[in-house]
Amino acid sequence: MSGALFLLNRDRNRSILSQLPVKPNILLITVDTTRADHLPLYGYHSVRTPNLDSLAKHGILFQECATAAPLTLPSHCSIMTGLYPTYHGVRINGNTALSMEHLTMAEAFAAKGYETGAFVGAFVLDGRWGLNQGFKHYDDQFDLKKFKKLDLGLVQRPGNQVVDAALGWLDTQKGKPFFAWIHLYDPHSPYAPPEPFKSEYGARGITGLYDGEIAFMDEQIGRCLSWLDQSNLRKHTIVAVMGDHGEGLGDHGEMTHGYFIYDYAVHVPFILSVPEKSAEGIIIPSQVRTIDLYPTLLQAANISIPKQTQGSSLWPLIQKRGKGGERLFAYSESMAPSIQYGWSPLLSLRTTKYQFIDAPRKELYDLEEDPGETIDVHQKQAKIAEEYEKTLKNVVAETSKGAPEAKSANLDSETVERLAALGYIGAPVKTKPAGNSTVLVDPKDRLAIHESINKAGELSNNNQYAESAVVLEQVLQDDPHNPQARLLLATNYMELRRTDDAATLLHGLLEEDPQNVRALVCLAKILQDDGKPMEVIRLCKNVLEVDDRNTQALTMIGQAYLDMHSFQEALPWLEKAVAVQSKLTQNQLNLAACLIGLKKYDEAHQALNLILTDNPKFPRAHYHLGLLYEEQGNLAGACREYEKEIEFHSDFFMARFNLGRLRMRLGDQAGYMAQMREVVRIAPKNAAGYLFLARGLLAENSELDEILQLSEHGLTLARTPEYKAMGYFLLADVYNRRKQPELVKEALAKANHYQAEIATIK
Repeated sequence: MSGALFLLNRDRNRSILSQLPVKPNILLITVDTTRADHLPLYGYHSVRTPNLDSLAKHGILFQECATAAPLTLPSHCSIMTGLYPTYHGVRINGNTALSMEHLTMAEAFAAKGYETGAFVGAFVLDGRWGLNQGFKHYDDQFDLKKFKKLDLGLVQRPGNQVVDAALGWLDTQKGKPFFAWIHLYDPHSPYAPPEPFKSEYGARGITGLYDGEIAFMDEQIGRCLSWLDQSNLRKHTIVAVMGDHGEGLGDHGEMTHGYFIYDYAVHVPFILSVPEKSAEGIIIPSQVRTIDLYPTLLQAANISIPKQTQGSSLWPLIQKRGKGGERLFAYSESMAPSIQYGWSPLLSLRTTKYQFIDAPRKELYDLEEDPGETIDVHQKQAKIAEEYEKTLKNVVAETSKGAPEAKSANLDSETVERLAALGYIGAPVKTKPAGNSTVLVDPKDRLAIHESINKAGELSNNNQYAESAVVLEQVLQDDPHNPQARLLLATNYMELRRTDDAATLLHGLLEEDPQNVRALVCLAKILQDDGKPMEVIRLCKNVLEVDDRNTQALTMIGQAYLDMHSFQEALPWLEKAVAVQSKLTQNQLNLAACLIGLKKYDEAHQALNLILTDNPKFPRAHYHLGLLYEEQGNLAGACREYEKEIEFHSDFFMARFNLGRLRMRLGDQAGYMAQMREVVRIAPKNAAGYLFLARGLLAENSELDEILQLSEHGLTLARTPEYKAMGYFLLADVYNRRKQPELVKEALAKANHYQAEIATIK
C-alpha cells in the first residue's frame, strides 16, 4: 500500500479508527490446525465454543479468510510479516528460518514503545526459526531432552501451560502498551483433549477428539478474555484470533495437513474485536487473507505500513461492513511434495466463488455450490480456469520479485542432527524432479506414498527403526526415486548400524542428483562419524558448489579441520559461516572453538562471553569455556564450566568425559569413575566411555573380566586411531596381568600400528 493510499484510507475510516485508543494493546491469538468449518461461527454444530462466539458477537467476524500455506511455520511467518512465502522464503517446516531482513509485527510494535511477548505451543515455532524477532520475551520452553528425534509436529505443550505463561507475563505489563502473541496448538494431532472434553467428545472417534481439542482451546481463550476484563483492559485492547491452517480429517484422503491445499486446509477462522462499540457484530463476507492482519493491526496502532507489505489493511472493508470492497485474490501453496519428494508443488488461487489449484492436472472448484470440492469444474469452466491460472502466475511473479535469499535456522549441531533423522535439514534446499525424469509427479497420484512415509517417520520417532525400514523399503518398491524415503531409510540404516547400506542409498540418490544438498550433508555426516575428515571436506565442497552460503557445509568443513587439529585451515571456513549468518549463535560457537585451538584465548573468551550473555544455556558454550580454562591451566575454572554444561545439558557426554579426566588429575578417582560410568550410560555408542572406564578399573586393580569386556567393546566402537591404539594398549595390559605373552605381543603390535598412523596424520 502506498503512503498516499494509506492516508486516504485513514481519512475514509476515521469514524472507527479515530475512536480507538492512541496506543491500543494488541492481543493476538493464533489457533493452530483449526478448520473454519469446525466452529459454530461458521455453521458447525458439533462443538461448543462460547468464548469465540462471544468474541465474534462483540467484534468482527471474517467469513472467508484464506491462509498462505497449510503448515505452521510458513503460515505464521506470513501472518507476522504480511508477506507471502514466495517473498519471505519459509516454504515448509524445519528447513529455513525467517530472515532478519524482514520486519515482523513485533519489531514494528517494539519500535513504537510496546512491550512485546510471545508464548508458543509447539517447537515448530521455536525462536530459532526467526519468529522471535522483535519480542523482548519469547516463551518457547520445550524439554527437548526427552526426545531423541525432534518431530516438529509432536514437540508441544498444552494450551493451559501456554496461557499460564502468557498471563503471568501480562500481569507484569499493566500500565504499559503491549503486543502479546499467544499460540495455541491443541487441535494438532495427536488429538488428546483433557477431561471433561475427552468424555464429552471422544465417542465420535477421531473427529470428536479433534472437536474436543477445539473446545479445550476455546476454554483457554476464555481465560485470556477474562483476564482482560478483570484487569479492566478490554476497552484498551484489540483482540485478534486467527487460524494458521486447517486439518484434513480424511477429506480428499488426507488425515492431517501440509500436503493438499483444498479448502479444509486453506479456509481459516478470523475474528477481530476492537474497543469501538460501532465495530460490534460486523460480519464480513468478502475474502480476506492472513497476510492482511499485519497492515490492519499496524494501522489500528497508528504505525506506518512498510512498503514491501503484500497484505492490505482491512479497515476500508470493516468500515463498509464488507460491502463494495475490492476483490482480493488469495494465494496459497503446498511446497512439501516438491521439496521433500521431488514431485510437483501445489499452488492455488482462491476467491469466495472459486478455488483454482495449479498441478500437473489442474483443478477448479465452485466453492459456493460445492464447498467440499468434490466436483472438479476445470473442463466445464475452462475460461474461468484460464483466467485464474493467468492471475496466479502473475501473483507468484509479483510477490517473489526481489525476494531475499532464504536463511538457515539458528540451530545447535545436536538439534540439526536430531531433526535430520526425520528428514529435516535445517537449511534452504533447492529441488528438482526425482530421478532422471523431467516430468513432475502430480501429488494427487502419490497420497498413499506420502501417508506411508509419514507412518515410517512415526515408527522411527518411536525408535522402531527396523519396522520403519520395512515400510520405506516398500515405498521404494513403488517409488524408487523418492528422495525423502531414501533419506529416511538411510537414517534408519544408520541407527541399525547398517552404515554401508545407508551410504549405498545416498550414493544412489547422488548419482541421479549430484546436487542434492540433503543427501550430500547426510553422507558427509556418515563419513564424519567414521572419522574420515578429508572425505567430509570433499563432499561439503560439493554442497558449496550448489549453495555457496550453506552454513552447514561451511561448518562441517571447519569441524573436519578441527577434528584433525588443523585450526588454521578451519578458521576461514568458520569465519565465512559467521559472515553468512552473523546472528547464528552456533556459528559464533564454532569459531570460538577454533580460536581456542589457535591459542587466541582472549578472542575466544570474548566470543563465548557474548554467547552466554545472550544465551546463558546455549548448548556447548560452557563446555568450550571449560576447554579454554583447561588450556590455560585453570583446572578449577574448567571443572566449574563443565559442571554448568552438565547442569543445563545433562546428556552431553563430552562435558562429563572432560570433567572425569580433570577429576583424575586433581586426585579424585571416585569422581573420575562416576563420570565415566555416566558417559557409558548416556553415550553407549561411543568408544571413549568404555575405554576410559576400563583404564580406571585397571588403576583400581578391579576384576579383569570386566576390564577385558569394556576394552573389547570400546574397540568395536572405536573410529579413530587414537582410541584404537588405546584399546589395544588396554588389552595388552589385561593380557600381561593374565600372563598371556602371545596375546600381549599381538595387542601391542596393533597398538603400535595405530600409534604410527597417528604420527602419519600429524
